[in-house]
Amino acid sequence: MRRWVLLAPFLFALTACHQRRAAPAAPLVDEVRARAEKAFHEIGSGATAAPVKPSIAPVPEVPVAVSKIGEPDASLGCTWVETEATVPVSGAQTRDQARASSVEEARETAMRDLLGVDLSNRSLTFQQDGLRGQNTLLENMLRATRRGCVLKEKISAEEYRDLGACRQCAYFVHLRSCIKERASDADKDFHVEIALNRDNMVEGDEAKLSITSSRDAYLYVYDVGMNSDTSLIAPNEIFPRILVKAGEAWVYPDDAAAKRGVHLVAQLPEGKPPVSAEVVRVVAAKTPLPAKLVDPANGGYLGVMQRLNASPYEWVEDAAAFTIYPAKGK
Repeated sequence: MRRWVLLAPFLFALTACHQRRAAPAAPLVDEVRARAEKAFHEIGSGATAAPVKPSIAPVPEVPVAVSKIGEPDASLGCTWVETEATVPVSGAQTRDQARASSVEEARETAMRDLLGVDLSNRSLTFQQDGLRGQNTLLENMLRATRRGCVLKEKISAEEYRDLGACRQCAYFVHLRSCIKERASDADKDFHVEIALNRDNMVEGDEAKLSITSSRDAYLYVYDVGMNSDTSLIAPNEIFPRILVKAGEAWVYPDDAAAKRGVHLVAQLPEGKPPVSAEVVRVVAAKTPLPAKLVDPANGGYLGVMQRLNASPYEWVEDAAAFTIYPAKGK
């Protein structure tokens, strides 16, 4: 499902392997504490002794995510890792949001334990209250670091769990991830970063992308919807090749592109949900990539990643998350 419209003499659309989720915000911890205190009070409410002001119940400790490294998968060229992760959740979060946070925690732990590195503190997470009815959030998305890439994932088990006396205050997942490490002779200093001018948008808002590569590189920008529908934003008919210099930000659309009628406009999918969670992704390569390799028409973004991993080309990837809300009165 296309979420962006590229206004030009023709129509286009916009969306974008991962990085580390920040620790839960203080308000979430406070809410878990409040729920734990309430449960503590309810447990003691049936006592016949004189009322005694109870002490503040401590915030239950969240179990640390653990992983087990399995066998290599010869067909995919990656290694399977099984991870169990539990994260605290708030009453305002949907099950999909809770699952997304747990999956991200499990994925990051698997990457860290297999590759021996921490992910960056950037987060692809959708915690907005309005994300209702999104049946798949992060679990079907590929995530990459500068050391490796998740090629395949499967949730083996998931459920709400108690944290001490706090009922249903956490969400648990058992995740199987197949991770491929970058070649040992790859350029470890080759990386790309993408940023949007805003994270939360209203339908009709115009957006701009800013992309910076650490090496001279050719760019390929994608919009990946939550149902995995993928659109190639650029290159396109107006900009058939995008070559950027190392360290120089490429802004899209820039003033020159705007004068040619190019605009990125936030657009909700059909059905007009109350909010849509999206990801824009960029692939940077040191040499031009064949059109068939980068075309998402065959297998979507997952197909692009699998073809890239099977190719001799050197490439890196980054992603940025954003949400689109309906305009007021619509």
